[in-house]
Amino acid sequence: MPAASPTPDPNAPPQPPVEAQPAELPTAVIEVVATPEPTETPIPLPRSNDPLVRFVQVGETLNSLAAQSGFSASDLALRNRLTNPHLLLVGQQIRMPAAPSNNIQLYRVSAGDTLVSIAAQYGVSPHALRRTNDLPCSACLVFGQILRVPQTGVASNLPEPFKRIEVLPVVPRQGEVIVVRVAARAPLQQITGMLADRPLRFAQKNGEYIALSGVSALQEPGVYPIAIRAITQNGLASVVQGRLQVGAGRFGYENLSLSAKLMPLLEPQVNQEERAELDAIFSDFSGTQWWQGPLQWPIKSKIVSYYGTRRNFNRGKLNTFHSGIDLSARVGTPVKAAAPGRVTAAQAFPIRGNAIILDHGRGVFTVYCHLSKFEVEVGQIVNAGDVIGYTGNTGRSLGPHLHFELAVGGVTVNPLAWLERELP
Repeated sequence: MPAASPTPDPNAPPQPPVEAQPAELPTAVIEVVATPEPTETPIPLPRSNDPLVRFVQVGETLNSLAAQSGFSASDLALRNRLTNPHLLLVGQQIRMPAAPSNNIQLYRVSAGDTLVSIAAQYGVSPHALRRTNDLPCSACLVFGQILRVPQTGVASNLPEPFKRIEVLPVVPRQGEVIVVRVAARAPLQQITGMLADRPLRFAQKNGEYIALSGVSALQEPGVYPIAIRAITQNGLASVVQGRLQVGAGRFGYENLSLSAKLMPLLEPQVNQEERAELDAIFSDFSGTQWWQGPLQWPIKSKIVSYYGTRRNFNRGKLNTFHSGIDLSARVGTPVKAAAPGRVTAAQAFPIRGNAIILDHGRGVFTVYCHLSKFEVEVGQIVNAGDVIGYTGNTGRSLGPHLHFELAVGGVTVNPLAWLERELP
């Protein structure tokens, strides 16, 4: 959890100009074992100019991809050397034997079928059916044979009412924000989802349904399920499922030594109770988006401790991670709101000290910790740049500074990327 200011790394990336210097209050010893580094910024969705390359999206299976190409799933599995064709990951590259097309459907020939009867069943001409499958004659059908049937209408790879599902980044890392975009063919009565064990909560924006989900710095790298369920206004319900791979972030280490006065704040129960109180606040969800553009820096100062840093307090008394970034500042430096929002908390916490929490809508919150004074009240609406309080040295703090957090979807994430770009 938040602690004060280790010595900054001279090789760290440049930060905004310094307005305030930390006061010299040597209440603890900080040993920086490895310089914390911010996680990488989200990687974009893979694209390819090769029409035979396809990147798997939520809801896609080897069978659905095969139907688009007009070849069997076994053909795709063999071509891509898939040992388990039933385990596809979002973003996985699949090489197709033919360019994907939503205008092709597969049909397996049954006993008694003729080219004419199959053509009549699908409303296509026997000539088109023969040409598409390169048949030497109109009677050259074999029981069990797979035919590619050209369709006049466009068949979707996803069940109705889904039109498109996109997950970014394709391989999210610890501390990043996952964006799930859903386009529907019809207005929805409801859309919900689950990613791993956390709910996906959607808001409508620019004709799409978008959910934001954070990946904790402690989330184990691995493969996690994702499921999205939609209900149209006429009651049609559909579910699509997929698997998403989560990668490891890049974090440093710090050994911290607290004074005897602060030692009670290392007790597990104190940490668990504060975490539960924050989880309850972060669980609130409003579909209204308050922010516009990137977040603003709450103070202009140096970063002295990065998000995700693994922390060892008092030689193993408590092992945890840094849930935000620390900005150096002397007591009394004005702290500004990073974005428009509503004050959802302005209170004293055992560890975070005097803290203000702003709700920016759509499950996005910013947290300002170790303050000496509040300038706002719960329920108040603030604009970006408004002074909401003043820096201090309250809570589990080893010296005056501002601990700044960003929580998305109930999880604290690395705020640095969103101080440079806008949350979707």
